[in-house]
Amino acid sequence: MNTLPSEVAKIGPYRIAEQIGEGGMGVVYLATAPDGSRVSVKTLRPWLVGGTDGRRRFEREVATLRRVRGRRIAEVIDADITADPPYVVTRYVDGVPLTRLVGESGPLRGPALLDLARGLLEALRSVHAAGVVHRDVKPANVLMSDDGPVLIDFGIAHAADDTRLTATGFISGTPGYLAPETVLGRDPTAATDLHGWAATMVFAATGRPPYGHGPDIAVFDRVRRGEHDLTGVEPGLAGVLSSALRVDPATRPGTEAVLTAIDALARPDAAETLAMPPAPPAAVPAERAADLEATDETAALRVPPPERPRPVAQPPPQPPPPRPAATGGGLALGGHAASVVLALGGVVLVLLLGWAPVVGAAATVVTLLAGRTGWRIERRLYERRKVRGTRRNDRWLAVLAAPWDVLGAVLPALGQAIFALACGLATGSLVALWDGSGLRGPYLAGAVVTTALVWWGPGGVRSRRGLKIAVEPLNRMPRAVWAPVTVLVLGVCLLVLSWESYGDVWWPTAGPPEFLPLPTW
Repeated sequence: MNTLPSEVAKIGPYRIAEQIGEGGMGVVYLATAPDGSRVSVKTLRPWLVGGTDGRRRFEREVATLRRVRGRRIAEVIDADITADPPYVVTRYVDGVPLTRLVGESGPLRGPALLDLARGLLEALRSVHAAGVVHRDVKPANVLMSDDGPVLIDFGIAHAADDTRLTATGFISGTPGYLAPETVLGRDPTAATDLHGWAATMVFAATGRPPYGHGPDIAVFDRVRRGEHDLTGVEPGLAGVLSSALRVDPATRPGTEAVLTAIDALARPDAAETLAMPPAPPAAVPAERAADLEATDETAALRVPPPERPRPVAQPPPQPPPPRPAATGGGLALGGHAASVVLALGGVVLVLLLGWAPVVGAAATVVTLLAGRTGWRIERRLYERRKVRGTRRNDRWLAVLAAPWDVLGAVLPALGQAIFALACGLATGSLVALWDGSGLRGPYLAGAVVTTALVWWGPGGVRSRRGLKIAVEPLNRMPRAVWAPVTVLVLGVCLLVLSWESYGDVWWPTAGPPEFLPLPTW
């Protein structure tokens, strides 16, 4: 089974609202649980669940995930490995990915940066307390919520004693944030996650990965050699990150030691050149030591830690310039611009249906047609990329095929519109029985029901998804979003004033059709 994301309506007992993410292991959806709470549902790729071995690895993974608990973790709520495809349900975190926050608002500074560091270390402490190694700590797996950072996506996390179940030759993770021992094929430990934490902090402080860009093989070589770039990181924090990025995992400090150092940096009198002491060397078995001596590639693991920066006189600390909050407050409308625009559009449609029913009915058809067309375009792109992979000309081809998508959406959109308008008419007629004076009640009640069915009625999953696709780019344009918001607010005010002054208007007809049992003004 390989259901298209746009067509998924239910996974197990969870009703799907929308797709919110996609990674190498699977697709993530926002869903509603049977008790009404919002959750995240993650399904696995078909190629990962096609055989017995894949399901066995997934079963081990689920058993491990249930051990992890903490407020900085997207905790596992439910799972079903017998479903097709298998899925994991986690706590839904309403936040902005760190990658997007830094990309739109710039690198973090001062207290915001230290709060991020402390929150992620608390998350790792919860993970390691359960005997789990996350193995893929990176900016994309950090959500900045109103309560602080939350570490997500344990799709590749396993208990430390289960890591050998990973398929032979498979390196899980993102090249720029992998630890040297992972690149060399060695078993991950808690020190591996600490390296990922430090690499993520470098990105948060500078806006770039610590090992630069380029082909994966070049990045891997820099990781193996420990050639990280901390230029632009605040001096005190740079010393802490440098110690956590050491090539040899045995010389990296522990999580508690790093937490203590971060707390020290948060104090006003903290030394700007704080450096972490090396962790005590771990005992190495004799056969392990012989193996280290016999292989050239492990020489990088015996490289001594980089020299500590010498103390440099610093000017008196200046208050940092105002910056957006680390929780996404710098984004226009708190990162919910698309939702605000859709809500205002719904209010406009309600008022338009109540004030000018004929024009409102036409607007209903156009709205559903636009949503259906957007959904068909997304489905076309998905099917093309599933077969051919992502190409640069995908969107141009989608634009060229858009006329056919419009034609294919006409009949379903008309069917939805007729059903919604008929239900609105029936509601208005019923309300008119108790409102003999012919006031606004019948019109407003019918308009509300019609608009609700446009969004949640039969077929609404597809049209709703298409409308969301059309406005989602506004979440990435914090300044431009105020233009449509202003226009919609003015439209609401104009419709309210017009309805107050003139009552209902049946333009372009002279009045309501005679067969409609609606009151007139």
